Amino acid sequence: MSKRWVQLALGCGLVVVVVVVASAFVDEPLRAYVEQRMNRSLKGYTVRIGALDFHPIGFSVDLEDVELVRKDEPDPPMATIARWTARVHWKALLSGRVVNDQYMERPRFHITRRLARKEVGDERPVRDRGWQDAVESIYPFKINQVRIANAELTYIDEAKPERPLHFDHVEVYATNIRNVQSGDQTYPSELQLEGQVFDEGKLRVDGHADFLAEPYVAVKADILLENVPLGALVPVSARYNLQLSGGSMSAEGSVEYAPAKKLVSLKRLRIDGLHADYVHARQTQGAEEARARATVSTAQQVHASEDTLVRVEEITIVNSEFGFVNQAAKPEYRVFLADAEAALQRYSNRLQEGAASVQLRGKFMGNGETSVTGILRPEHESPDFELRVKIAGTPIRAMNNLLRAHGKFDAVGGTFSCYAEVMLEDGRIRGYVKPLVRKLNVYDEAQDRHKNPLEKVREGAIEDLSTLLENVPRDEVATKVDMSGSAQRPRTEIVQIVIGLIQNAFFKAILPGFEQEFRSK
Repeated sequence: MSKRWVQLALGCGLVVVVVVVASAFVDEPLRAYVEQRMNRSLKGYTVRIGALDFHPIGFSVDLEDVELVRKDEPDPPMATIARWTARVHWKALLSGRVVNDQYMERPRFHITRRLARKEVGDERPVRDRGWQDAVESIYPFKINQVRIANAELTYIDEAKPERPLHFDHVEVYATNIRNVQSGDQTYPSELQLEGQVFDEGKLRVDGHADFLAEPYVAVKADILLENVPLGALVPVSARYNLQLSGGSMSAEGSVEYAPAKKLVSLKRLRIDGLHADYVHARQTQGAEEARARATVSTAQQVHASEDTLVRVEEITIVNSEFGFVNQAAKPEYRVFLADAEAALQRYSNRLQEGAASVQLRGKFMGNGETSVTGILRPEHESPDFELRVKIAGTPIRAMNNLLRAHGKFDAVGGTFSCYAEVMLEDGRIRGYVKPLVRKLNVYDEAQDRHKNPLEKVREGAIEDLSTLLENVPRDEVATKVDMSGSAQRPRTEIVQIVIGLIQNAFFKAILPGFEQEFRSK
């Protein structure tokens, strides 16, 4: 018996040696075969496999140094994967299912703005680009489980290549991928993702998916963001005339994205310490208008979509500063709100969800106590909102560049306040804007010594007019601009209407010069 056991062991050992030796010779032909099959499946992309290692014991395959390139944008590669392993899922095999598990180690994704634009603009739907067939070409059995370890995604904007955006230390786990055909809005596959955003922030996604849903994968998951640094977004925001510095964002919510239902539910979003300036320039005016039209169009599509629900419980902004820089004016000027705190609560794009409230507090031009309160009602035929604005005690001298650009004069003393109420209901706008000026002092010999005589005379006349019009007990000059009419288009967005009101009622009616306002008295 012992001799037979020895012979059996030697025979098994010999078989193992033969298989191992044979596998060494099959690696290169198998690598070329797998690479060819993957490339046959892909449309517009090419895969290169550096090496393949077949393990007959365990029946697994290791792909090493894999590269994925887009044919019309080959440098640099879209993705590189240090090691990609596929093997039989033995536990499932014991249950009568023949499936495989896949493991990717250290994948690196490299996306440029130019490449991203090509991906978005590609006329081929994602499902027709051959990704699934290419992945399934690696191993003869269907995929059951995927695990990705230590992944990294880098985005580079060509305008600022020295400031890439990183999403790294990413871990992904998905199981039960080849489930039986699922019913609508059921998610049988477990899905988990976590990673580091912009070197400091944290992202976690925990939920379920239906990887067999048609025409695209369906997902339902909870999402958690913590301490994401917003200053890192400068390479992206600069293209949209938005200058950012400082600030961090944290958020918690959930998303359901399926062919028959789309739900975005934001439980909380908090932004702390943000400094943001919107910069308007003459050379970018056309692009700004095009972006505004595109934004309105997208918002209208979301509101019109019956299967899309957006729900926001609370958005808060604290310790921040918002500014508007007009580089198209002469001279250029910046108006801003310092020490800003804002809150949006209970917002939804559906009427049955109820009205939302908005609050904003801060200091206009760093000093004027400012408050904005409003009620926003979900859109149906047209936007519907109420807005109240109060700005009190802003030193006029801080507004001098604004006054020079729109009123052709400046000031050395006095305070500016403004009160406004605006209501939009059933497509009709009504309300008023009431500016108040106290103790206006326009002409100063030292400040104005370089101005020509006509400018000095004009500023002196403005000051004389304000003196004649002062309400003696309060030392104030006040006027009132009434607003009424209809929105130009029934589906114009709320933000667009508010911006239009500010431009027409404030810049065009109040700031063309206090001279006009004084004379209208």
